[in-house]
Order: sequence, then structure tokens, then C-alpha cells
Amino acid sequence: MYAVGENFEYMIEDKEYDISVVGDIMMFGDEYLIGENPDGKRYVFIYREDEEIVELIDDDEESSDILDNWEDEYYAGGTNIGDWDGDSYYEREDKITGGSNELEEYSEVDDYSENEEDVDSFISGLMGG
Repeated sequence: MYAVGENFEYMIEDKEYDISVVGDIMMFGDEYLIGENPDGKRYVFIYREDEEIVELIDDDEESSDILDNWEDEYYAGGTNIGDWDGDSYYEREDKITGGSNELEEYSEVDDYSENEEDVDSFISGLMGG
């Protein structure tokens, strides 16, 4: 079996592609691999464990159904996980860092102050004393 992140070569329409495994899913008692070529096009393959071979699913409808199920199960309805740089998380990080690679120092105002007597009385109350 191929694991996510592994690559294999596969001939598609008389052209050899380097396919990266981006996911897998078990359906109908079979294991399917989701592969992606260097251009980002995704393909669905069935992995036949007994023969140790990978076969491309040529049926567009079947391939689309399997890909949709995989996306629904693993990526919340088809979220493009390859676009992390465009993610709002990184936009927030860029604002904090000012777009640089080094974190800028910043401080938070702390309105909360502890009174030592309050802490001591809390601990005494817990200890029953």
C-alpha cells in the first residue's frame, strides 16, 4: 500500500506522470488512493492488495463520487488544503509579525491582579483551616 506523501509513476493517456498520494479511503470493501500530479490534477486509483497493483479509475462518475466522499470525510466538504498560504490564519500571522519572519514584541494589558491574602484564604478554605 502507498501512504500519504509517497509518490509513484503512472502512465495516463500515453504520458507518464509522477503521482503524489494525497489521501486514501476505504469504500465498498476496496481501498482507493487519491493521487495528484505536479499540476494539481487529482486522480482516483484502486489499490488491489492481493495483486499489489494500483489501477486508475477511468469512469469519471465513479471517480468523482469517490473523490467527493473522500473530501467530505476528510476535508469538510472539499476544503483546498493546498492553499494554506492564502488561509486567513497566515493573514493574521502576517499582521502580528508585520510581514517579517521575526516576531515583533508586543504586550498585553493585564487588568487582573491577585491579592496575596485572597490566595492564602482560598488555600486555607480548601485545606479546611
